[in-house]
Amino acid sequence: MLRNDTLPAVVVSCYLVIYCILLQFPSTFIYSFIMLMLAPFLLCWLIYTILKSGKYSGKELGDEEFGYQDTEKDKLGTF
Repeated sequence: MLRNDTLPAVVVSCYLVIYCILLQFPSTFIYSFIMLMLAPFLLCWLIYTILKSGKYSGKELGDEEFGYQDTEKDKLGTF
């Protein structure tokens, strides 16, 4: 079964692909315009679901770290 935050990502991605395909044909302008008007609601649904149920599996930052996980603390130096 899909995780809670995977389903909205798949649905919104498919929606975007269909929207881009509809833009290629002049006869489907009204459908693409309707899809454009509905897109912010789908984006809000995607963002809400990811923030609510998404899990971060990276390394936690310490008190003195700047947030760069790919660089050692000693190599950052002082700004």
